[in-house]
Formats: sequence, C-alpha cells, structure tokens
Amino acid sequence: MSLADTLVENQRVASVLSAALTSLGEAHVVVSPGSRSTPLALAFERVASDRLHVVLDERAAAFLALGIARATGRPAIVLATSGSAGANHYPAVVEANVGRVPLVLVTANRPGELQDCGAPQTMPQRTLFGEHVRASIALPEPAPEVASTWLRNTALRALALATGSPAGPVHLDVPFREPLYDPDAEAPVVPEVAQATFERGELHLQRSAIARLADALLSEKSGAIVCGPWAPATVSPETVAPAVAELANELGWPIVADVTSGLRFGPHARDNVLSATGALLSDPDLAHALRVRRCLAFGQPPTLKSVGRFVASHRDSLTLVNPDTLWLDGGGNAASLLIAEPAPLCRDLATEVRRRREGGTSEGDERARRTVRWRKADAAASAVLARHASEGSWEGRVVHELVRSVSPGTRLHVASSMPIRDLDVFAGSGDRRLSITSNRGVNGIDGTIATALGIAVASASPTVALLGDLAFLHDLDGLEAASTVARESGARLALVVVDNGGGGIFGELPIGRHPSAFERLFLTPRPGDLVGVARALGARTARVEAADIGAALAEALGQDGVSVLHVTIDRAESSRRRKAATLDAAERARAEMFR
Repeated sequence: MSLADTLVENQRVASVLSAALTSLGEAHVVVSPGSRSTPLALAFERVASDRLHVVLDERAAAFLALGIARATGRPAIVLATSGSAGANHYPAVVEANVGRVPLVLVTANRPGELQDCGAPQTMPQRTLFGEHVRASIALPEPAPEVASTWLRNTALRALALATGSPAGPVHLDVPFREPLYDPDAEAPVVPEVAQATFERGELHLQRSAIARLADALLSEKSGAIVCGPWAPATVSPETVAPAVAELANELGWPIVADVTSGLRFGPHARDNVLSATGALLSDPDLAHALRVRRCLAFGQPPTLKSVGRFVASHRDSLTLVNPDTLWLDGGGNAASLLIAEPAPLCRDLATEVRRRREGGTSEGDERARRTVRWRKADAAASAVLARHASEGSWEGRVVHELVRSVSPGTRLHVASSMPIRDLDVFAGSGDRRLSITSNRGVNGIDGTIATALGIAVASASPTVALLGDLAFLHDLDGLEAASTVARESGARLALVVVDNGGGGIFGELPIGRHPSAFERLFLTPRPGDLVGVARALGARTARVEAADIGAALAEALGQDGVSVLHVTIDRAESSRRRKAATLDAAERARAEMFR
C-alpha cells in the first residue's frame, strides 16, 4: 500500500474499533500519550470527547479506568502506546482479574517487520498480561481485506468477554504502520458500519430447584447469611441488598455483612443486619456459641479474618452463591455452589419460604430465638465499639467521624490494609444509604487514589477516599492525575490520609514483636512532609485532627478538584485502643449472651 493508503486504513481501523468499544453505554476512555497509538487516540477523541481522560502515567491511567468500571459496572477502555507503556497497566489488570472488574486494555503495537529485530519501543505484547485477562486478541495490521464488520464484532466480543461470567479485563493489541497522522491529509471519513449489540439476561434457578432449596433451608433450626464484597459488573449492591434482607427476614436468619457489601447502610439494615461481627467472632467462645446449622455465603470472601474463620467452620453446611462459575472458598469447606444471580434468587426464595412458612412447615420459633440472640450480642458489642470510637484521636475515631459525616450521595472508597479493617469494625450500620467500595480482588494498596478518582468521575458524585500514608505514597502518580482530571471533569475528591508513620498493620501481626527487623523491613517509615508533596502535585491540603474530620470534609467536597486531609495518628496508641475496644465489645456481648 502507498503511504496515503496506509494512513486511510489506520484511520478506518481506529474509527471502527473506537465506535464499537464505546457503544456499550456511555463508555469512558483513559488515554496515555504516545506516538504509535495516535490513530486510536484521535478516533476515541472524536467519539467520546466528553468522556475521555488523559493521564500521563499508564499505571495511574489503568487504575483510573478500574475505578470508573467499578462505579459503573460497565467496561472502561484504557489506551497505551507500544513497548513498555502497557506493562504499567499490570497491577490494575491483576486487581480487575480477581475483583471481576470489566476493563478493555488497548495497546498499540508496531507491525510485523519491526518485531524481534531491535526496533525501538517494540516488545512481544500478545501475551503481555498472561493469564490475568479473559482474552488477549492480537488484531492484524490494517489492510483493505480486514473487513470493518469483523473489526466491529471483534470489539464487541471484547466487551462481551469483559462483562461475561466472570467479568474481568480483556486485552486488544492493535498494530499500526506509519504514517500515523498527516496534518496535510483530508479529515478521515468514518466508515458507516451497522451497529450490533449483545445483552445479558439474569440467571434464574428453575422453580423446582427453588422449592427444594426452600425446603432445605427451612428444615434447619439455625442459619446465617454472609455477604462479602460484590463484583461490580455482576451485582449492583443497591439491587441485591434489599433482596438479601428480604430473604433473611423470611428465614429469620442474621446477616453477617462485610462493610463493602452494601448491606450495612440503607433502610434494609434495620432488622437482621449485624455490624459488630468482627469483634464478636474474634472471641472463641462467642464464635462457637454463634455457630449455625447452615450458612449461605454471597459475594467475594469477607475482609476480616474472624468472619472468614466463622464461614470456614461450617464444613459441609456452607453453600456459596455466585452468578459466575467461580468457587470462592479459600478454606475449601463449601458443600455446594449455586450458580445464580443473587437478587432474583433471594426474591424467589423469599417468596417460596413465605408460602411454606404461612403453611406452618418451618421451625420458625427456634430460628427466631437464635436470631434474637445474635442481635442482642451484636447490639451490645456495637454500643461498646461506638463508645470507644467516639473518644480520643486514633484510627477508630477517624472512621467514626468519617462515617457520621459522609452524606448519602457521597461515595466512599477505602484502601486495603488497616483502613478497610478499621472501617469494617468501627463503621457500624445505619438507615441512610452509603456506597462503600474497596479494591478487594488481590487486596493491594496500590492505585487507591486513581481508583477513587475513577469513581468520582464516573459517578459524578462527591467521593471520599480513606487511605494510609503508605497507600498515599504508593500512588503519587494517581494524585498527579487526579489534580488534572478532577479539575477538567469537575469531580470532587477528598483524600483522608491517616498517617501513622508507616505500615501499621504489620504491628498487629507477630512480626511486630521482632526485636530488630520490624521497623526496617516492615514498618518502613518515610521522612518528609506528605502535605508538602500533595500541595506540589496540585491538591488542596489541610492538617486535620480526627475529631474535626466532618467540618474539613464538608469544606473539601464543597468545591471541585482534589483535597488532601492529613490526619496524624500515634500508631502505638491506636493499636492499644483498637485491642481494648475489641476486647471490651466481646466481653459485653458474652455478658449479654450467657447471663
């Protein structure tokens, strides 16, 4: 082909792919600058200008896309140029894979004649993300014989795989020959390609299966429902939470709800939803007394180890519920897996249980007594935890003030490590709706700021991120991106940075008692001024006391852009208060249960 023909083919391929990839809802596109990706960058700018975000660093770009996909449940597209650029997507790809977050990663590549010959910015890209993607599709070099309809369907196949069962990341590798752009050439003619779509319906169990399951659940004298985090493309917490609560109420079972499950906050949280189970189940006597005959587990594994041990203790009486075929059972104790959409399953089961219960076929009195026992223990422990968290200046106080201050329309994203654990223990529950997310796929602290930025941009809601000092330092490239993207998009993002001088979570582990290696190898304190760093990267900053977080948040979220609220915590004092609160809560619950 002539140079002019090559330019036209590049433009055609880029135009068809960009139009198809953005056809599923109002898809967002995150672009990192680069030369080889020029045709695609220009094409995406034409079809999604108002939803296109430019981020210099590819690692932050991928986490921004992850946050967007987590907030919308739809695939976000992230574009990188050839060479090592796409390799920087890897941490976000790993999280999206395990967390079942839909992403489409598009990498530009160089043509075949430049491969394996030392050409600059060229490396094998076909298997760049290995087994961490649902598929890696290498497209042919642009040429007239590569039909536009085939390109369209390949893009739609990528979207279908990204939102499939299980959802996750998909990689498209697209080679281009030069010229990539000619300022003297005529504007590209975008080819007319008929639209094609796909739809995914709900997965219901047959009526006979629902009836058998209802009989099995009603035959048990005790039971509990455990809800962990949800995969965003699979389940909407706003939809599934009321359905799970309805089933629990009909069965008379308590709900052990992870703080990210969507069950802890909202009108459905009034009855059987428990919030102090982390403290209750960390006590061996209470954990034994609260065991049940049947356990239904929804979502991904719960955050807290004590809840995980409780789930694992129900060997041969644990049923997993998952719309995917994934067997999410790290303890290897589940007796069965129900492959079904959680919301319709719970609604159908609740209807069937209600029909049988009204016919007098259940052991309702015994279940009611056990659930009252759970609720009394939870109420007693919750009151103690709330009292401890409302005093002093420590990480529990940060959580207490933060949850009290966040309005119903605000999104809350939480870093892994200690912040998500403290939130689970000290957040409590309440009638007002509160959307809480966390990257609980592989539970890393990287990319927290960029993920929260994606949530703020996609949801168009004020967003708060709770993170520690190391998670903050891990994502300074995300902070730089946030300062630019938030300003351009009008997003409002507040970062509450709990600075306890390093990796405080390791102090809660046995290694924290090592006489010499703990501080150097695990605590890793960092000198320097976090506020100064944040200010240099374009964020508004404030030093805040734990008790004053509410007022500081109101001011920060009242204006567009990024604010960093820096809260200094004494790590040893926080650890002491955390242990005291948990022990006091368990002691009060034991007194309530065993009196």
